[in-house]
Amino acid sequence: MSTTSSDYDYIIVGGGTAGVVIASRLSQYLPTSRILLLEAGPDAVNDPAVTDPFPWMELFMKGYMIDYSTTPQSYLNDRQILNPAGRLLSGSSAVNVGVWMRASSTDYALIAQKAGDKRFEFKNLVKYFKRVETFWDKDADERYHGFDGPIKTTGGRKYPLGDTILRTAENLGHQLNKEANKGDPTGLIQTTQCYNATSESSCERQHSAKVFDLSKVDVRCGSPIARILFDDNKTATGVQLVSGEVLNAKKEVIVSCGAQKTPQVLMLSGIGPSDELSKNNITHVLDSPYVGKNLFDHNGLTQFFKIKHPERGLVYPFTEKTRKPEYGQGISWEWIVFNNIPKLDLAPILASDNELAVNEGLHPHLQEKRCHFMTIPWYFPIALTPMYNPTIGHDDGKHIAFTSLHLLPLSRGTVTLRSADPSDNPVIDPKYLSTATDRFIMHRAVRATLSFISTSPLAEQLDGETPPAPEGYSGPAWPALTAESSDKEVDDRIRAFTATIAHPMGTCALGTVLDDEFRVKGVKGLRVCDASVFPEPVGAMPSLTIYALAEMCADLVAGRA
Repeated sequence: MSTTSSDYDYIIVGGGTAGVVIASRLSQYLPTSRILLLEAGPDAVNDPAVTDPFPWMELFMKGYMIDYSTTPQSYLNDRQILNPAGRLLSGSSAVNVGVWMRASSTDYALIAQKAGDKRFEFKNLVKYFKRVETFWDKDADERYHGFDGPIKTTGGRKYPLGDTILRTAENLGHQLNKEANKGDPTGLIQTTQCYNATSESSCERQHSAKVFDLSKVDVRCGSPIARILFDDNKTATGVQLVSGEVLNAKKEVIVSCGAQKTPQVLMLSGIGPSDELSKNNITHVLDSPYVGKNLFDHNGLTQFFKIKHPERGLVYPFTEKTRKPEYGQGISWEWIVFNNIPKLDLAPILASDNELAVNEGLHPHLQEKRCHFMTIPWYFPIALTPMYNPTIGHDDGKHIAFTSLHLLPLSRGTVTLRSADPSDNPVIDPKYLSTATDRFIMHRAVRATLSFISTSPLAEQLDGETPPAPEGYSGPAWPALTAESSDKEVDDRIRAFTATIAHPMGTCALGTVLDDEFRVKGVKGLRVCDASVFPEPVGAMPSLTIYALAEMCADLVAGRA
């Protein structure tokens, strides 16, 4: 839908995962309202680089991803970490891996506690999880799954090494969890992905603008925002674009630009920490000290292990040959292990971080059903992209990759302004692994991977690790890691090669910046809904939770909740 008018009822700033959902649902629930969806990037809804599950590097080359590289990270050898996000209609839902999962009910209970509202508890989010999905298994429990939502999922795929991975996990004591979406993902799960398997040999990414109806929404791509406008009563009245154009919102402005960009938009609009606004000569609308604070992000280490008999076709090379029936169902995550560290091991480390002293009762990390890290085997060289590993990946069909993924970071970073120019990226400092607990969990995660590849029957299929050899690196060769490697060798590898998993969250959190209906505290007519609203991490890929929160936000705006 297109229009030349500058007056709207609702303006959604940011056409990403959440923004598209909110715009679509408001057009459905409030059919007489005029709704504008603004997106800084292009409309690439039907570009094969977006719909196809393979070409991450092409997404970078086409400008569909923006790099919010971090400041030098003290606990990662002062490296600046590539930090990508989608910059196109659909946002990161158009460029992510596409794994479809819910977190632990304990994670959502903590979010509800911080938000001050039980609507964020797992049992109350289930209706939103169900609303958004068409679950692939028609025999799944209808109390927990939806079968007529916009996003069609895929699961139940089989790969040549699948049974080997399953038996190895069981030999390590991991229980098969056949229904990880009921609030406890602990154990070994078989993955579900948001790809629609259109045939045996092809599939299509189910990103937000591909599947949500925007026909009654005015969508304007290539329209970056400069600031939100307010009247003398601190009521949001519209937005000003970088071009200088002013667009008016009669009822509300909703910001959905993601955890890196949303706090920048608020601060450029005069809402944020007073010292940050003053330093950049920005007119104050509201001193909101927690805007841009509380940044956390999942991070991980990817390793490559040689297959003894690649001629058997156990893993897949990065070629057109991967377009074959046994691969054409999405990304090759068949199994994931959700790991919980025992309380007796974790409590002393938390105490050394003074975490136990500042929290009344049992620390959240020690509560039931909390998953501290994932162990993820790949049958395909995802780590070709520097987003996952700053090394050259092995795309010859002779390696399997494992990612050790840290899910519940205690480290908290910041998003601050580089300048008052909206075209400048903000300054991103996640402070990765800045707590002893985070370093301990990451170490245990890598140890779990090394134990996995050393356990039968997978061990009989592998011929050790191929250590990293970054392009242009001239230092001493990195030793291959094994289950017998020293703690120093493991920690050295973590510091040198840990990277983001690109799940930044928390920078405009519920309970501090926002109230329990996503409204920005201290002003009127302004809400935020995207990954920035999480007050605490979720121990899972966050996209499904973001979809659910966007559905909730639309209900609240439309008076349906």
